[in-house]
Amino acid sequence: MGLFRATIEVGNPADGQFVGIEPIVDADATYSILPSSLLKERLGLSPSEQMTFTLADGSRQTYDLGEARFRIEQRERTSPVIFGPQDVYLLGAVSLQSFGLIADTTHHRLIPSPEMHLVGLR
Repeated sequence: MGLFRATIEVGNPADGQFVGIEPIVDADATYSILPSSLLKERLGLSPSEQMTFTLADGSRQTYDLGEARFRIEQRERTSPVIFGPQDVYLLGAVSLQSFGLIADTTHHRLIPSPEMHLVGLR
């Protein structure tokens, strides 16, 4: 699978406060997952809803979901984030796609996607 860590920042979209983190890059995970304590207590974020997810082991778990601001290589985007367990720092596919990035698992780095597909446009 070729998991690796990336140095990025996560913040509160409302106040621009950012914190540096080194999540595991997992393009097989749909959403990014960060510790609930980091999101709520340190960044002041609130979840907007709860969703049930299927975990890698096949079990199902309900988590809070909200929006956070991500900064990767001087660029910023808002992306969904799961309010997860204390030690889980994971950068998922939706966040990567919003930046037009893919995981280069051979060289353990994030690189620009060679193609961005716009469905319905010719």
